[in-house]
Amino acid sequence: MGCFAIAVSKGLQYGVPLEEFVDTFTFQTFEPRGMVEGHENIKMSNSIIDYVFRALGLEYLNRTDIVQVPPKDVQESDVTKDTQVTQNVETITPVQKVETVTQVQKTKTEQTLQTANNTVDTVQEVLSDMMGDAPACDDCGHITVRNGSCYKCLNCGNSLGCS
Repeated sequence: MGCFAIAVSKGLQYGVPLEEFVDTFTFQTFEPRGMVEGHENIKMSNSIIDYVFRALGLEYLNRTDIVQVPPKDVQESDVTKDTQVTQNVETITPVQKVETVTQVQKTKTEQTLQTANNTVDTVQEVLSDMMGDAPACDDCGHITVRNGSCYKCLNCGNSLGCS
């Protein structure tokens, strides 16, 4: 379930419209399913995924066709609005958790890439002194590095230019 939530979050971050997710995942049926408590518009759900995407569709896309009780169009009092805000926070909490997990993973990935880039830069600096006029490898085509009076390919291990 966590991996699914991360995949949806990534999809939203990279431009997949929320409507696509709502159309695809509402009415998906598997256990647990049944009565929903705590949401004034969604009374039955076919699965957890069904519930989450019905709630997202209603809250962010104003999709009243996927809920059992359409919202009232009448102006609401501040007390009712406060109740709805609390319900919205409860509904959105799983999405926020997914976004938090995704943000942490994104940060870790960026740190890993930065470390890898630093390592590559360091290796390139060291090798640049050894490359000089080094020819390309006869076997694989990668650039070779000076190895004494010879050249050695760091990709395949081939030696060339030795007598």
